[in-house]
Amino acid sequence: MYVAATVAGSKTGLVPLKVVAGIAAIGITLRFADAGDRIDLRLEAKLREAGARHPRHWMATVAAVATFAGYLSDRASAARKERYEIVPGHPPGQERDLAPGLRSIVEGILGARRIPGARELLAQLDAAQEVHWGNEFDSTAHFRVPEDLPRAVPHNQVFPVRAQFTGPDGTRLQLLLHIYDGELEILTVDAADPDHTGYVDGDLTGWPDPSAVTYVMDSPDGRTVPVGG
Repeated sequence: MYVAATVAGSKTGLVPLKVVAGIAAIGITLRFADAGDRIDLRLEAKLREAGARHPRHWMATVAAVATFAGYLSDRASAARKERYEIVPGHPPGQERDLAPGLRSIVEGILGARRIPGARELLAQLDAAQEVHWGNEFDSTAHFRVPEDLPRAVPHNQVFPVRAQFTGPDGTRLQLLLHIYDGELEILTVDAADPDHTGYVDGDLTGWPDPSAVTYVMDSPDGRTVPVGG
């Protein structure tokens, strides 16, 4: 009642309407509360018949777990939305089919070696779209995949296989495939030499020819070794 009366703020003419709405809300709440009590009693009886010694404790535990699961689901949905949230002053991202060269490189990364999660990511790639903010080439490819496809484990990682190639200025570069929440997220470019400190993707005007790419990964002793491809 208090909330209903005060939500109108300084618009006193709306107070009677708000009070009526509040009374109606209270009536609905009480009506469903009675039904809820009857359901609780039936559930408690069923649990006692099944041998539960403290059915109320079990009911409270299940309710808490369900609430927490709902919270996690809401957070996951929010995180998914924020990945492509509009940046103030910028147009919204648009979807387009993956360019053949980009698709071929990602397929090469995922298929160069049998690695857990690769099969699920390849299935995602078949249905993936690229999210872009203009027609100019961007050295970071953003992926969007259907939510109902299987996800990879580990959920968050940089895929172990990298695609190395020589950049326009002769610098050895590599493409890194990032996985977020078990899904294809982005493909980025970086210097193959970890000690390189310069800006590496400013001269790129497109993805490298797949035939010019070497697929590599780290060996157990820390060396970079070629694989598959």
